[in-house]
Amino acid sequence: MTKNSFLDIKAADKSYQKVRIAHWDGVARKTDKRQGFGGYYHKRLMQVVQFVVPPGQKIIEIGCGGGDLLAALWPSHGVGVDFSPQMIARARERYPHLHFIEADAHELDIQTEFDFIILSDLVNDLWDVQAVLQRIKTITSSRSRIIINSYSRLWEWPLGIARKLGLAKPN
Repeated sequence: MTKNSFLDIKAADKSYQKVRIAHWDGVARKTDKRQGFGGYYHKRLMQVVQFVVPPGQKIIEIGCGGGDLLAALWPSHGVGVDFSPQMIARARERYPHLHFIEADAHELDIQTEFDFIILSDLVNDLWDVQAVLQRIKTITSSRSRIIINSYSRLWEWPLGIARKLGLAKPN
């Protein structure tokens, strides 16, 4: 790889990062108008993760958004990481007992080991998944568990039909 190729990749990475931060800041502003964690998907996700993660664990959620999922897990030590200043501000306001860090997952610099590392709906938004997973390795122990989930838009159409037929709960 030439020096110019490397610089082009870094520039594209920074451009992508700016676009994604602007997007998630916008989402944060829109959620101010809604109450609660909202939607069947998020409620169900919370139930599933609560089933897997017992209360009182050391938990980090990378891509924590407003901090709702992290708070619902009742960690003994909870850290939320997000690169959206708007999301982090809202999380800090709503959950002052948790610790929130404004940082990009690609540049994560934390020295603490965690029992659970959560990447909820984050992987699809990453520029370099491998780089993030390599960073996460530094905050794990042999007993740590990594939870990754990803929303699939492929299910929207069939679920929409199921809702109209009364076979699924509305959001």
